[in-house]
Amino acid sequence: MRSGDPSFALVVRRNNAACGIFLYYSLNMPKARPREFDILAAPPRVLLSNFFPFAPGQAAPPFWCESSFFLLAVRGRGTIRIGPKEFDLSSGQVVHVPWSSPIGLTADHVDPFTVLSVLLSYEPWSSASSGAARLHITNVDQTRVSYQTPPHPQLYMDAFLVNTPLDSPLPEIAADIAHTYETSITGEPVEMCEARLRGLALTFVAEFQQCMRAGAHQIQSRANAAQVRMVREIASFMGLSLASPEMEHRTALAERAGVSEATLARAFRAVTGRGPIDYLIELRMSHARRALRTSRAKVGEIAAQVGIPNIYYFSKLFKKRVGCSPLQYRTRLKI
Repeated sequence: MRSGDPSFALVVRRNNAACGIFLYYSLNMPKARPREFDILAAPPRVLLSNFFPFAPGQAAPPFWCESSFFLLAVRGRGTIRIGPKEFDLSSGQVVHVPWSSPIGLTADHVDPFTVLSVLLSYEPWSSASSGAARLHITNVDQTRVSYQTPPHPQLYMDAFLVNTPLDSPLPEIAADIAHTYETSITGEPVEMCEARLRGLALTFVAEFQQCMRAGAHQIQSRANAAQVRMVREIASFMGLSLASPEMEHRTALAERAGVSEATLARAFRAVTGRGPIDYLIELRMSHARRALRTSRAKVGEIAAQVGIPNIYYFSKLFKKRVGCSPLQYRTRLKI
């Protein structure tokens, strides 16, 4: 393991009084002992979360923030500089930015990225709200590693990038955080939004750890880099356009990718183990399950949202893929 790489293990301690989940991580510093981080006692608090679509070639002025945060590219690509490190960030990737590290972003001139930010502070449940994240944009020196010592223990202390698996719910969880955060500033009771945001943030961190443990940064040996890039771009388009009629035609998807249908099919099977249409169906079912879990929308409305307006066909397909009808799925979750 290289110096500075994040290292952790999730373990459960049990005694007669309580059962707690503790996260251990090593800072890899000389003579430094591993620190114990109790993520349940000091869970992540969401300070800010939003989407930001960049224009071609647009560069954001350098800034640093009193938080640690994650940036997900939901489409497109660009570069991100975090202190002295620089990363190429493209659709399906997420980068961790340590507390108070200076950061700069520049979008690609042809395919600019849209980034989704999740800014966090790890604080005790009972602590008073620290409010929104404080951003600093004047006299930013991007050669510095950080500007201040974090006031609370941190989950990660370094900047690094992870490729999320195509079937990972991490982008969906991050989008839920952004939408819930938006709701929190437009009228919903503060206590309810805070509880929902912390629950989502814990889920986000757990899923991020799953991506790291799964070795998501390693490209599958049977797929080359060009295939992975192509599939990520088309999969991202699918996720953002589930209800579009274009999704139903392999020819349209291949034209969007700039390749033949056969080439696109080979790339999808190499990267995901599925053909493009089978992958689309699974993606639609994943979105449908999430809608059934997190909303009270009618089954017909959910079917239309995921691009299958025929409720009878949707229910039949859902049962075939999930093992029960949409109503049974929702009833089991007591929603």
